[in-house]
Parts: sequence; structure tokens; C-alpha cells
Amino acid sequence: MQAHPRTSPPPRPARRLHAAGPLATLAATCFAAGPAAAHIKWFEPYDVSQAPVPITEVMSRQYLLVLTGFALLVAGGFLLDRLVVSARWATCAFAPHESVESFLRAAIGAFFVALFAMGGIILTPELRTEAEWPAWLQLGIAASLFSARSCVLGGIGILLLYGYGIALYGAFHLADYPIFLGIAAYLVLTSCSAPRLRALRMPILYVTLCVSMMWGAIEKWAYPQWTYPLLAERPYLAFGLPPEGMLVLAGFVEFALAFYILTGLGLLRLGIGILGLIFVAAILDFGKVDAIGHLPLVAALAAMFLHGPTPLHHALHDAGRGMLAEARLSGTLFLGAVGMFFLAYYGLQHTEPRDGSAGHRVASLASPQHIR
Repeated sequence: MQAHPRTSPPPRPARRLHAAGPLATLAATCFAAGPAAAHIKWFEPYDVSQAPVPITEVMSRQYLLVLTGFALLVAGGFLLDRLVVSARWATCAFAPHESVESFLRAAIGAFFVALFAMGGIILTPELRTEAEWPAWLQLGIAASLFSARSCVLGGIGILLLYGYGIALYGAFHLADYPIFLGIAAYLVLTSCSAPRLRALRMPILYVTLCVSMMWGAIEKWAYPQWTYPLLAERPYLAFGLPPEGMLVLAGFVEFALAFYILTGLGLLRLGIGILGLIFVAAILDFGKVDAIGHLPLVAALAAMFLHGPTPLHHALHDAGRGMLAEARLSGTLFLGAVGMFFLAYYGLQHTEPRDGSAGHRVASLASPQHIR
């Protein structure tokens, strides 16, 4: 069975995002990105076998102007980063590693208990199944998190659910959720006794969460038609901007925050806090579906906030490099990351079967709307 996108009216003609008042526009977008952060596949019809908007059409003059603006914002952020990095609060841990681990285990355990209670869900609200064994596996994953020694079983269980999701929905669809691979790796490494292996847990969590966010930003540009019905139902999310302009800005807010959380240092916790507030705003607007679906991401962000920078973040910052060189490098890396994710997204989507034979067989068995 296949989930088809509903027919929506064509978007209004694009209006330029005028240079006047760029800070106001950015601030409005940050607030609007909160509700827009709800994963569109949880609330609106979609079809991942549908060809995305060609890259040449995405790269409009408006898009390139916003891209340039955000590259400059990222570069400026790294200048500020260098100014505050010497402050102890910027890089120290706010809680012991053991406390961060206990918190994350409890939150992930609560998430899988919620999935077990609802039933019919593999890992996220749109990944539906009629099989009953995933629910019992989810309960087993939650039980395994009571002890650090048995966390490895929970990690393996998450990998099994992820593989089952790929079998039903396809690799391209599950590429939305590398955060679950990061959580699985975190749990497996938690059961390891070697300190060097356990030290890899937080860097892996950072990478997989940020990749999930940046991948989701590309989706806003590649499949804007999936979000147009949502913006029509909730026009206040657009803050008066045309839908296509809103999605361009919201995608860049999401991508830039994730990029900075992965590569920043001094203001790392500020980026984490802003992204966390965006998710909380989405939960307030979209309710139970969003609260349960985004619990792993919110929990990971909270753990990151408590933990602070990892050796990966320190390795990316050379104290001997000048401030301008640091800013120039960060802006260049941001532009390269956008290009790299575009190529990866469109390349993987190209492998998706066009007849809807993969990724859609159970997509319409049940709608997540019943658990709002």
C-alpha cells in the first residue's frame, strides 16, 4: 500500500526576502521553525519514490542569497565563539559522565515504553507495522537500560528495529533517522569496560544527531510540497512569509544550528539550547505525536548540554589559527556541508524504486493522527 501526497494548490509566486530587516526576519524564522520542526511525515501524506525538486530549481536566486547570508552568520558565530572560548563555563561539563549516562538511559527507556504502550510503531510515528514482535522488543530494550552491563542488548535491539524499518520502508526513508544508530552505538559502548571506547559515545551522539537535522533540512528544500498543506492548515507558522520562502529560511536555521552544534566550541551550549527550544515549541503546537517522536532528540540535546564539548570539538579548533582565518574556514566548511548533503540526499533518493514497491507497503496501515 502506498502513501500518496494530497493535491495542494500551487504556492504563491515567490517574493524576494528583502535585505531590509534581516535580523527581524531571522528572529521570526527561529520562532516559526519551532512548530515547523515537527517531522512532516508524521502529519501529512508523502511519497519518497516521488522525484524531488531538481537541484537547479532549488538553487534559485533567493536560495543563493539566503545561503550566502547564513554562511556569513556562521562565520560571525565562529568569531564570537573564539571570544568566549576561554571562559570556563563554555567548555566545562555541567554534570559527571555517570549522571549524563543515567539521564540518557532513563529518557530512552521511557521512549521505548511509550512505543510499547502505543503499539504498531517501529521507531517513529509514520513507521507503522501490523507485526506485534516490535512492541515486545521495545519493552525489552527499555528493560535492558536498567543496567549499564545490559545496555548492549538494548543497542542491538534498536539496530534490529532500524533494519526492520529499512526492510519495510527502504534505506532512503530510514536515512532520516541516523540518530537511532547513534543511540544504539551509545548503548553498546556503555556496556564496554574500556574507557577509550566509552569516550566515543558522546562524539558519536553529536554526529548522528546533527546529521539527522541537516538531512531533514535538505528535505524541506527537496520536497516542499509535503509541507505546503501543513502551512495552509496553520498559516501562522509562516509568519507572513510566502510558503516557499519560509521553508528556505527554516531549512537554513535547522542546518546552520546543527552545523554549529557539530563544529562549534565556545557557544556550543547556546546552539544546543536554541535547537532544544525549537523542539519544545513544536511539541507545544503538535502535541503527543511530536512529544513522543522527538523525545530521543530532546534527550540527546539535554545530554549534550550537560556534557559540553567533546574531544571532536576541541580537535576542530586550532588556537594558533587567527580569528579571521577561523571565520573564513567555518564559512567555507558550511558551504561545503550544504553541497555534500545535497549530493548525498539526491544520490540516495535516486536509488529509491519508482513503482512504490519499497518504503510504502505499510505506510497507510494506520495514521499517527489517532495518537495526537
